[in-house]
Amino acid sequence: MTLAHRQTEKSNGFSARKNINLDSVDRKLIALLVANARESITDLAKKLGLGRTTVHERLARLERNRVIAGYSTILSRSLEGNSSRALVMLSIVQRMQPALMEHLKMLPEVLSCYTVSGEFDLILLVEAPQMDDVDAVLDEIIGLPGVERCRTSIIMTTNFQRGNGQAIAIG
Repeated sequence: MTLAHRQTEKSNGFSARKNINLDSVDRKLIALLVANARESITDLAKKLGLGRTTVHERLARLERNRVIAGYSTILSRSLEGNSSRALVMLSIVQRMQPALMEHLKMLPEVLSCYTVSGEFDLILLVEAPQMDDVDAVLDEIIGLPGVERCRTSIIMTTNFQRGNGQAIAIG
């Protein structure tokens, strides 16, 4: 069985992580999973120089303690850069944040949303096939109840990105 078939319990997508100490083997295991969450336990054990049962137990402990909250599929992005991406910074009416979050979750172009400190309250990562589509999504976001102000930065180049299936040095 591959790790992609394993799923941990999640309430709202975020779970409280228990306070545990990670040793170097845990960190190496996590790095291997970030590089390829579908890696079999047998292959992980070989790469770590451990037995399958040991790796299975460590993995179960990391999941149980919410260090690993789940596994996901990362869609491939064309090397040609056929999609347009933007960071969208929003100032919002605080009491309207829960309703605003529900609206944002319904927009498939909004890949992620972060609550931040500073001049703005939220930063969104938005992706759409073309710049015109990004513009249309921005118009929709600006019109949502609770959005007071918006500033957008278009992403020109992604220099590197962790967790996208590329190898991570663990040694």
